Amino acid sequence: MAKTTETKLSRRKMMLVTGGAVAGASAMMAAPFRGPIRRVARNAIGNLRPVSSASVNLAAANYDIWIGITGSSFSLGGGSTIELIGVRALQTSGDRPLGVRNQGFAAFFEPLSTQPIAPDRIYTATHNLYGSLQIFLGGTSDPRTPGRMVAVFG
Repeated sequence: MAKTTETKLSRRKMMLVTGGAVAGASAMMAAPFRGPIRRVARNAIGNLRPVSSASVNLAAANYDIWIGITGSSFSLGGGSTIELIGVRALQTSGDRPLGVRNQGFAAFFEPLSTQPIAPDRIYTATHNLYGSLQIFLGGTSDPRTPGRMVAVFG
């Protein structure tokens, strides 16, 4: 079977050609302004703030929110600070009731201060953007990471 090529100009082809021409012309017109455009874009990105951080309640926040704050630190008071080093989803099965997180997860913390943190206690952890929450921090049994703490959110 011989391969045939379409020679007539279709509406789709016309739209693609026109779109390409407009994009090319826009790029050529914007080229002299690349520096100022880049500067404005950087300033805009630098001035971005988290989406309504006051409205985010970490005590009730979902897995996605906690993943997004990985690497941030929490103050426990008395000079103790911990860093959220990772979040791991927990296996979930079945339907979940309304008003409950869509995904259970475990959050792992490393102490940043030299002061030891007692495991298996409830702490008031304060995040600099999202405020305070009550959190139960349990210790891990791994001898390679003796100071690591874990909190489970169901």
